[in-house]
Amino acid sequence: MKKLSFLFIFACHYFFGQITGEWHAAFSVARQNTRMDLFIDRVGRDGTLKIGLPDVSGFEPKIIENSTISKDSLSFTWENIALSFSGKYQTNGDSLFGTMKQSGLEWKVTFKREIQVAKKVNRPQVPKPKFAYDIQEIEIKNEKNVIGATLTLPKGKSKFPIVILSSGSGPQNRDCEIMGHKPFWVIADYLSNNGIGVLRFDDRGVGKSTGEFSKASLFDFASDVEACYKYVKKNFKGHKIGLAGHSEGGMHTLIVAAKNPKLDFLIQLASVGTNGRDVLVEQQYLIPKSSGKSESYAKANSMVYDSVTSILIINDNKSFPTEVNNFLKRNFDQFPEDYKKEGTMEEFAASLTNFLNNEWGRQFMQFNTGDYLSKIHCPILVINGSEDIQVPPTKNQEGFRNGFSIQSNSLNKSKIILVPGLNHLMQSCKSCTIMEYGEIEETFSPIVLKSIADWINNHMLFEKH
Repeated sequence: MKKLSFLFIFACHYFFGQITGEWHAAFSVARQNTRMDLFIDRVGRDGTLKIGLPDVSGFEPKIIENSTISKDSLSFTWENIALSFSGKYQTNGDSLFGTMKQSGLEWKVTFKREIQVAKKVNRPQVPKPKFAYDIQEIEIKNEKNVIGATLTLPKGKSKFPIVILSSGSGPQNRDCEIMGHKPFWVIADYLSNNGIGVLRFDDRGVGKSTGEFSKASLFDFASDVEACYKYVKKNFKGHKIGLAGHSEGGMHTLIVAAKNPKLDFLIQLASVGTNGRDVLVEQQYLIPKSSGKSESYAKANSMVYDSVTSILIINDNKSFPTEVNNFLKRNFDQFPEDYKKEGTMEEFAASLTNFLNNEWGRQFMQFNTGDYLSKIHCPILVINGSEDIQVPPTKNQEGFRNGFSIQSNSLNKSKIILVPGLNHLMQSCKSCTIMEYGEIEETFSPIVLKSIADWINNHMLFEKH
């Protein structure tokens, strides 16, 4: 899910200098080696903050306009990815302690003075040259925006299927890079080594793609997928073409598939099979519960999102903040004490409003997968991990199973697979929490890779529909 940025959570332990100067950090969400650098110049109204991500290839330090710097505190909001931090500089001068928030998740962060060496992690599946397929860097126009993309194409074959990958949460580059993992690069490498072409692309505003991610709606993201589909269809005539979406990327591909009846196949990886609102509400219980929060905390968190999303659906942009405030005033005192410690009522209201009260939020909450499945007539492959706490598999697979169109079912080629022991990123997991994503060496399950390749290659035998 794009702005439910659970797939774009930075990780590690942060390192700092003074309140002015260079602060180097890596905060403890997944305890791996994605670092953040803060460059602070002056305090007060003249103060400026730059953020750097040294582990993200090609990322140049970015000025954060929405920041407040004083002698004893620092707060900022990185609006493009809905990431915020608010902390106090400790009196002994060796740390800055506060809370990091991102689209409904929040976690404690302690920034320290000492420079720490990031833990080296092993990513054995990251592709290494020499490559047995052709690689093409391309640019695709979508109205006023340009989409930067990579094609990997099998050698020695005149006709082969091609799949377009659509990423999930957060502003992702074409490798869907997260916590040192590059799952889309791993998928592309495996599929192209098995006779399947792959197109993967940078989200708008990321890498070589233009546009503003933070202002894009659900349907804007879908239009980028469709532009890639039209490019492949125009330039690779006679090839079978399909789409594969992960998490919210599955929503984007469903939108495109429903509009393009000549699409040959569709793949949904850890995707929403029910509707956006139900998935959000359920994950707001499962995620805090898995991270060690109390049962009362998890239930309260789920209840808040259940209530606030209901308010969103029946109120416009202007009335929504008022109604959220009214809801919190009526209920805040009854929240569990450990839940209330996460922020003031005003901070709760601001966070919920910022997250939901926009075009993307409204489209996501009202998205119903069944509305699109009924219009899709090609074969569909659905794969989920049994331990997914972001898009829980049971209800969502049931949604797909009950929503397939007559045409998709009649082909007897659509398939639903539940793989035991996998998390939302299709990794073999132990604790199966979000915090574990960066600790796991495996980037993408070999079982799922083989399932995808076998299923797509079987399409070479499908009759045209």
